[in-house]
Amino acid sequence: MDTSLTCIYVVNIFGAVLIAVVLAGNLWRLPRRNLENATLFAMLICGFLNCIIDPLVFTSDGHGGTLAKLTNFLGNGWLYASNMYCSVLWFIFLTRHVCGGVSKIHSRILSVIIAIGTIGVIVNGFCPFIFSIDENNVYHRHWGYWVYTVIDYGITMDSVVVYFWSRMRNGVLRYFPIWVYLFPLMLGTLAQTLFYGISTISSGLAISIAGVFTSLQNELIFRDRLTGLYNRVYLDHHLAIFSRKRNTVMTGLMLDLNSFKKINDDFGHSVGDQALINMADILQRVVGNIGVAIRYAGDEFILLLDTEDDVVVDYYIKDIHKSLADFNEKSQAPYKLSTSIGRGQLDLKNHNLDDFINSIDHDMYENKKSYYAANGMNDRRHR
Repeated sequence: MDTSLTCIYVVNIFGAVLIAVVLAGNLWRLPRRNLENATLFAMLICGFLNCIIDPLVFTSDGHGGTLAKLTNFLGNGWLYASNMYCSVLWFIFLTRHVCGGVSKIHSRILSVIIAIGTIGVIVNGFCPFIFSIDENNVYHRHWGYWVYTVIDYGITMDSVVVYFWSRMRNGVLRYFPIWVYLFPLMLGTLAQTLFYGISTISSGLAISIAGVFTSLQNELIFRDRLTGLYNRVYLDHHLAIFSRKRNTVMTGLMLDLNSFKKINDDFGHSVGDQALINMADILQRVVGNIGVAIRYAGDEFILLLDTEDDVVVDYYIKDIHKSLADFNEKSQAPYKLSTSIGRGQLDLKNHNLDDFINSIDHDMYENKKSYYAANGMNDRRHR
């Protein structure tokens, strides 16, 4: 085995081992099934396979035999498709993590690009334009290589634009160190693009994925373990930072699940926990990129919305109730979800956090009293 091939094996084995270690250290995430976790684990699988397939492709290149040719052709096809898919998975994870996702139009455009890219990899097998394998089983790049490089970089840069747009809109309310993913992958891609014949993209991706998981581990102090929403530590810490900004006014909503005690009493605490998770998922979807959802305590949630406009706030309150009604209609759960909501403006230049919490809690309690009175349940123990 020549020196260059040895280096390729060492680098990719390092990447595969790194991903395996990250996967083993994050198996606890598997029971929490949501879109963020699904995309992260899909990235892990793709990255691990890339680190295995990449050296096999380099080994087969230039060697005779049907198996070597098949490995060279299919392996390179997989790597082009996988790098594109990893860019998409990263985009989905980041946008979901920092701003609750993107618009349907944005998602559809991205889906069209990925569909065209996937078809292109298949078409390349019949009409080579990305790469070709000659009669000596030697790999050659074609003009399509640069098309896929632009697609990969374009999707990644799209995620960067969404990230900084969200940061600008929400201030310090949401944070994720985007560079831990971008720098290793970009350097690996740049090196392999400029220096033909080396293998650094797969190992760069492995380092990037490890960086993402490390950042998420550090973020756990700000996350509620059951629902995945932000917690009170996050609320106290980041609003203390937010209070130093000038002219900062936002709207806060406090929400409390109606009859949550009855759900626990009738169906058990595991079902009650699932009700909290379902409620959290609904709030996360509704709040989108206009603010953040926080599990404050027990069955109480707080939404911080980056708006002072009462009309906008009314829209989001209606959307919450509509989303709960849709859940109740479609879900097979043995309970129905409903909530009481209190609202108030948060001006940290003129009021402290305790006053704000007391204000929206009082407003929420008045709303809850009206709910129970309307349903003939005046005893707060039903709560």
